Amino acid sequence: MRPEILNPLFAETEALDGVGPKLMKPLEKLGLTRIKDVAYHLPERFVSRHAIADLDEGGEGEQVVIALTPIEHRSPRPGSRGPYRVLAQDAKGNVCALTWFGKAAYTAKKLLPVGETRWIAGRLDR
Repeated sequence: MRPEILNPLFAETEALDGVGPKLMKPLEKLGLTRIKDVAYHLPERFVSRHAIADLDEGGEGEQVVIALTPIEHRSPRPGSRGPYRVLAQDAKGNVCALTWFGKAAYTAKKLLPVGETRWIAGRLDR
């Protein structure tokens, strides 16, 4: 017999506030039927990003967050499957290319208007 204090952990996940029939289905697919299952469902990985003021502070291959201002959008040649690039600069004026693969041109144009500063997160490659 388990101690009385542990009994709430063995209740169904539906007992949690905000968990109804709609949320119950994906939880059951993951095998999370009891509160203890949810409590011990840990992330499988963690991405560490740190904020930098300019591109000179970041090392190659690091995950960073930086404020950049887009200065030009470059589409691949028509019929080409090349990447879509946005040239952007940091506060010091260092220029970098933000690269998208696939059908991302519309998204990039909408999210990164020329001349407006945006916070960008991603891997820094030289």
